[in-house]
Formats: sequence, structure tokens, C-alpha cells
Amino acid sequence: MTLKTQRRIWASTTVAALTLGLALSASRPARASDANNGVQCRALAQHMLDALAQGDSRGAAQSFDSDMRSALPPPKLAELWQQVRQNYGDLKARGDVQTMQVNGMDVVITPMQFSKSTLDAQIACNPQRQIAGFFLRPVSA
Repeated sequence: MTLKTQRRIWASTTVAALTLGLALSASRPARASDANNGVQCRALAQHMLDALAQGDSRGAAQSFDSDMRSALPPPKLAELWQQVRQNYGDLKARGDVQTMQVNGMDVVITPMQFSKSTLDAQIACNPQRQIAGFFLRPVSA
């Protein structure tokens, strides 16, 4: 993949990344969630990723908070997902989910193996059990 292609796909996720980045920008360090924490966010994240994989952007955005609905409405989410598929290929599998809590928000990180590369999907959930951030990034080595 060329640098130009990478820049184009990452530019498309800027709004979603900014939402998550703001949520994660507090100085409080991340810690692993207790066994009972993050269960609802895991379920929301799984539903969102399942819906995206099925091409259902409306279903994927169903649990977005108002900021996410404004920043990444279903048509824009569908466009983003199409760009991801064009650049990284078909989704083949998802890896083991990691959950942590940052700044009072649960964050679920799901490795997603596409035919050309693997990305981490980071989904942040607010205390009202809504998706407040979504970001895709290359898996760190």
C-alpha cells in the first residue's frame, strides 16, 4: 500500500479518531478493567463490528452517542468501511478482545485480520453505555 493510500484512509477516520482521542486525552493512566467492567462495551463493540462486516452501517451506528452520530453518521460510516475494505481487503477474522478503562470510559480493542493487513479497532464507551469513539489503527509490532 502506498503512503498516499494510507494517508487517504487515515484522513477519512480523522473525525472518529479525534472523538476517541479527546476521550482518551486525560492524564489518568489506563488500567486493565476488572472482570465485571467493560462487559457492556464489549457487547456494543461486537455488535458494531458485526454490523459493519455485514454492510449494515445503520445498525453499526445504533449505539453511537450524539457526538459520534454527528461526526460519523451511517452514510459516512459506510463510506469509511468501504475504503477500509478497498485498502485492506476482506475481513477474515477477529482476534482476542482487550478491554481497559481510560478516563472513566471503557475502551475495547479488537484485532481485525483483513486479507491484506491487520488493524486494531478501538471502540470507546461512555458511562451511559453508548459508543463515544471509534478508531482504526495498524497493529503495533
